[in-house]
Amino acid sequence: MPSPSPLFFVLSGGPCAGKTTAVRELERRGQRVVHEAATEIIEDPRTTRLRHEDPLEFQRRVLDRQLANEARVLESEVAGDAVFLDRGVADGFAYLRHNGEEPFAELLDAWRLVASRYRAILMLEQNPDYEDASHRSETAETARRIAATIRSEYEKRHPLLVTIPWGSVAERVDRVLAEAEKLA
Repeated sequence: MPSPSPLFFVLSGGPCAGKTTAVRELERRGQRVVHEAATEIIEDPRTTRLRHEDPLEFQRRVLDRQLANEARVLESEVAGDAVFLDRGVADGFAYLRHNGEEPFAELLDAWRLVASRYRAILMLEQNPDYEDASHRSETAETARRIAATIRSEYEKRHPLLVTIPWGSVAERVDRVLAEAEKLA
């Protein structure tokens, strides 16, 4: 019997784990995807400096964008279809903790809303050769700490985490699709 809504698979992990590259490849292969809300906000000239100046407000805006993006998918998708998210709501817990902030009420409420719609969290291992990107300000060591914090936050909140080992884009996306098919 099909699921009552789309099956959301969250691709998460630390900076330089290849999430965005994997999501773009999934999209190229005809899969339904939701792009990273944080990157959308970072690339907006009106809010680009917000993550450094006010991390709490930045996470509020990321949450709002994430929920809006997911709501659009819920309105347009067929029950049981797989949808791949570039990060999920619980990534916000990790980034707040990384910045020494406590979760705010809207984030806690949002997690209660989305937790049951996330079929699985697919944790992408980081590139062993960390690479800088225009939207990334973390050092390799900071990126490793963030990755560990993200994993820890999802382990606390979701029963199904699957590790996707580092490899070529094709290998990783094949593994993501195989896991989604197995878990559907």
